[in-house]
Amino acid sequence: MKRLVLVVAVLALTSVPLAASGRWSGNGTGAGYSAGDTMPSGEQPTTSVTGRNITVSWAASAFDDGTPVNGYVVRRYDAGTDAAAVVGAGCAGVLTALTCTENSVAPGTWYYTIVPRYYAWVGTEGLESANVTIDPASLTFSGLTNITTLPKVMTGSIAGFLNGETVTWRLDNPTNGTILTGSTTPPTIGAAGSATISVTIPTGTSNGTHTVYAVGNGGTVASATIAINVSDSTAPTVTAAVIAKSAGGTTGMIRQGGTYYVYANATDPGTPSSGVAQVRANVANVTTGSTNVSLTAGSYTIGGVTYGWRSNALTANGTLAAGSKTYTVWAVDAVGNTGSTSSFAVTVDNTAPTPTNIQTTNAGVAGRAEAGDSAIFTYSESVEPISILPGWNGTATTVTVRVVQAGGSDRLQIWNAGNTAQLPFGTIRLNRTDYVTKTSTFTGSTMSLSGGTVTVVLGTTTSTSVTTAAGTGAMRWSPSASITDPAGNPGTTANFNETGAADPEF
Repeated sequence: MKRLVLVVAVLALTSVPLAASGRWSGNGTGAGYSAGDTMPSGEQPTTSVTGRNITVSWAASAFDDGTPVNGYVVRRYDAGTDAAAVVGAGCAGVLTALTCTENSVAPGTWYYTIVPRYYAWVGTEGLESANVTIDPASLTFSGLTNITTLPKVMTGSIAGFLNGETVTWRLDNPTNGTILTGSTTPPTIGAAGSATISVTIPTGTSNGTHTVYAVGNGGTVASATIAINVSDSTAPTVTAAVIAKSAGGTTGMIRQGGTYYVYANATDPGTPSSGVAQVRANVANVTTGSTNVSLTAGSYTIGGVTYGWRSNALTANGTLAAGSKTYTVWAVDAVGNTGSTSSFAVTVDNTAPTPTNIQTTNAGVAGRAEAGDSAIFTYSESVEPISILPGWNGTATTVTVRVVQAGGSDRLQIWNAGNTAQLPFGTIRLNRTDYVTKTSTFTGSTMSLSGGTVTVVLGTTTSTSVTTAAGTGAMRWSPSASITDPAGNPGTTANFNETGAADPEF
């Protein structure tokens, strides 16, 4: 409680206001003095609450002779700490009325006092009012807040909002949470600070505890907790699957007796989703008896596509006819919903790739290996890029070409860009001994693949050992089994002689 007593000093006769009711008398001569009246105390106020607005009322204060004061100051205090608060505009300053309304008072428990004023004079602060409480803003849902189906329209009420506010709705965060569809009745909050509400919790909201926020445009925020416990009754689906040989590279092709993986992607579209728990495959048409193969979750990239599930390595039947083989894949979610099987196909190819041509082309002096000349290797079918160069996809890549001086026949070799590993083209004899006097290296060469044709274009050389062949010849190619087709069949190794009339290479 605040008690401030102001004693009015004795005033000179000539400065006492008439309303001070000064009294004096005298028959003699000389100076005369009088004591002024004491300022009255403020009266104890009463309060009433409407929403966030508090109306304060008090009785008039007057001097002993009945002359009323001409102003009042309203003060508000925190009932818990007695700390003075800043009084809102409706009750601020010196008032002449005996009532005022302070709007938009912050939540808390408060009391008020009145201080009378008469011009520059300040009276004693009066007794405090009874405590008055402004409750925090609230959001209350009617009915159960344990939600088992979505979407769900929630109804209820809000209180403690500011007069004139409009309300928006968010989920789990009052600032940047998901915006919800909702309304208040009335649309604009009235003086009582309350309204009935409706807000929709949308399909797709995850299971678990969530907080719904009512956000007033004047800064008021209220919240309430809900629980989502929606059963997942939707079966998962397999969105993609492929079989690829375990060596990697091209997908969708295998050979009899070869090893392979089954890859798949699956999703559980339940609202909410319990998540994909299992993916299984029936590949009995490829591997006898494999009707229920389990795939393992992870991240697997093959053929430029990333899959979330993969089987262990499987082995195709040793006698498996060439052609298309179907297989099925299905998924099971965490609550046991089993999706329907999705059918896919893999191509079985049991034919080994064989050389069908080897040629060189000339970009300068005939018979002399130079930048821009090329060597072209052609197979009977498409070949697997990674079987030639690890990680290669067939697009133009840098390699190193060597023309090797060897007894009986100079030879052509293809090495990697760093000139540290020979690529598996086997042995390529130029069938002449006068292309170089010693091994010469062509750096910055390029290699590209189109189907079954590999083209190598010579780069530059600093060797002075390159010579011009004095005659013609026909190359002999002894290929390597390391180069395979997309199904993984090793290439044949039988010698292949350059077709057509004998000619100078390069």
